[in-house]
This record gives sequence, C-alpha cells and structure tokens, in this order.
Amino acid sequence: MINRHPLRQLNLFITAFITLLMSFSAFSQKTESTTLAKIKLTIDDQQVIVNLLDTPASHQLLALLPLTLTFSDYVGAEKIAYLPQRLITQGMASAAHISGDFTYYAPWGNLALFYQGVGTNSQLYTLGHIESGRSVLANLKQDFVATISRVE
Repeated sequence: MINRHPLRQLNLFITAFITLLMSFSAFSQKTESTTLAKIKLTIDDQQVIVNLLDTPASHQLLALLPLTLTFSDYVGAEKIAYLPQRLITQGMASAAHISGDFTYYAPWGNLALFYQGVGTNSQLYTLGHIESGRSVLANLKQDFVATISRVE
C-alpha cells in the first residue's frame, strides 16, 4: 500500500507557494509600475517627459506643480534641483537608481534625474521614470531653469 499523504502535503505546499508568488508579483507590479500622472520639464524649447509612479511622495510633488527650479549637474550622471519643501518618504522603499529614473534624495531634499549610470543609496526614492528627453539632460552642460508641470 502506497502512503499518499506526503504527496498531498507536497501538492498543497507547491500550490500555496505558487499562489504566494503570484500574489507578490501582482502586488509589486501594481505598486512599482502604476502610473499616477505624466509630468513635463520644460527647458527653453525642449521637454523631458516623466511618468510619475503612484507613491505618497509623487502625490506631494504633484500638489506643488507648476514649479520652476534651477537644475545643476551632479557627478556627470544626474541633474539635481532643490524643492521648496521636503517630501515625506515614510513607508516608501528606497531603490537602486538606473539611468532614466526620476528620484528624490531625502537627506538633501532634492529631485535627481538620472540620465546615465546605475547605483544604490538607502535614502534615494524613485518617483518615476523618464519617458523621453534623457538626451536633452545629458547634453545640458551648465545649470538650467526648468518648469515642471502636469501633462493634461
């Protein structure tokens, strides 16, 4: 006589594991890739379009728009500008940045648009992703003024 009880336990375990993985995958896709809004940075006659993720800090940023800021280059990989007020990042997961990320650096209270490079920082939070215009940022060698507004 074959004991089928261990096979049932294994089958239940595998089913539960697959269900858990599917739930986690759906949750991470929703929290990390749900677009809240599109914003644009207008620099003279050029634009950079950003898809904002649905995060608490992104909601706060939207409430500040339109906003005109002075950006400067930082370490040849990102353009940074200081916000008039700090964003609340409590409950947000910090993230590794990659080229094309639109981020917020909490210790300095600045936005950072990464036009090249990759890295990590425990106090850097992804607000969105650059959809178009990354080359515009890379080609700007001096400080510049940009107006950030919501794309309607």
